Amino acid sequence: MLLIVLGVYANPASAFPDTQDLWFRHSEAINYLQQKGAIGGYPDGTYKPHQPINRAEFLKIVFKGRSDVQPVGRRCFSDVNPDQWYAPYVCAAARRGIVDGYPNGTFQPGQTINTAEAIKIVLNAYEQNITEGTGEQWYAPYVQFLDENDILGEHSYLPWVELDRLHAADLLWRLLRYEEEQIIPRFSDGCGKAKPAVKNSMNVNGEQRNFLLTVPSAYVVHDPVPLVLAFHGRTSNYEAVRSYYKFDREMHDAIIVYPAARQNGNGAHVYEQAEIDFFDALVEDLSKKYCIDMDRIYLAGHSLGGWFANKIACLRGNGVRASASVGTSGFIGECTGPAAALLIHNPADRLASFSGSERIREERIVENGCNWQTEPVTPREFNCIQHQACTANPVTFCPHELDTDSRGQYYPHHWPRNTAQHMWNFFRNIQ
Repeated sequence: MLLIVLGVYANPASAFPDTQDLWFRHSEAINYLQQKGAIGGYPDGTYKPHQPINRAEFLKIVFKGRSDVQPVGRRCFSDVNPDQWYAPYVCAAARRGIVDGYPNGTFQPGQTINTAEAIKIVLNAYEQNITEGTGEQWYAPYVQFLDENDILGEHSYLPWVELDRLHAADLLWRLLRYEEEQIIPRFSDGCGKAKPAVKNSMNVNGEQRNFLLTVPSAYVVHDPVPLVLAFHGRTSNYEAVRSYYKFDREMHDAIIVYPAARQNGNGAHVYEQAEIDFFDALVEDLSKKYCIDMDRIYLAGHSLGGWFANKIACLRGNGVRASASVGTSGFIGECTGPAAALLIHNPADRLASFSGSERIREERIVENGCNWQTEPVTPREFNCIQHQACTANPVTFCPHELDTDSRGQYYPHHWPRNTAQHMWNFFRNIQ
């Protein structure tokens, strides 16, 4: 076990004012491409990361990320006027066989592009010899290539979802690092670095924040390991949950972090914007100092801590692989991508309404592309069921009936025995 401080953190400078609060890897991608001249902002200085990107705009950043193009003198598609800004990019892509038009001879440059189409274009641009699939999942070979080469995990997106400017930059950034720098995007920047000094706090935006950190005894600096962040509730502190969660006992192969939340004037812990900043800071600094598998970042918590784990999994959907919670209230918000979910809740719980986990379940079913058909799964002692048709992000719902705590007292809001083991099994089975 190590207790460590990771230095001083402040929100890193972003190329655009509206990218300050993004997941740090997304900000890094946008800054990288802006410095490379592949992307630019709008006249008001913003990037508009969540705005959908169209076919012409995406081709422009693909070409400018690798090379430039020459002006064109004639139409390559009936709806591509040579005088339009996008004509050189569209026509260069057509000449090189990167894109095809529609049967009516058009390209439809202003049509938004979905993730599967964008993946095909960018891999064709880098001359990857991939044979397209057939039927509705024609994109499967392209998705498989990115996943198997640790460039972009298939769990982090739904192929048919409309691509926005943020994820367009992330996709191109990952491929550029892989193709031109021989860097595996799945591995953190800390791979290969010596272990840092032993401390237990860090400075985030001018405030000292505390946490506990467990590093596997068998940690090797070149081997990426999972990262688990365990959040405490409103009344229990980070030291208490470390004791009763029992993650250190079960999760031998993971780096485990127990962040300490701030308190309000009444001594209760709260999870507000400062805690999101703290989460981002922790993950960013840990990823730069330890060898972390960035496709295996897991969140867990009980009660209010479970609410925050699910909230972060929603807000950082493309960075967080999964969340697991016990007895939590619901968080519904704008998610940035899919994330697997294990929801454990006793229907008799009166401290955290059972409907809270039901709302999160509904949200994840939509976000992860699942349906309402279910099948029983382990752990059977928790009455767990798992939804079907989820892509790579399972949603497991466990309305358990274990209503006595470790002292034999009736307490439906408790942390059931073997929860740590079941959470770890859930995380490991979705690799």
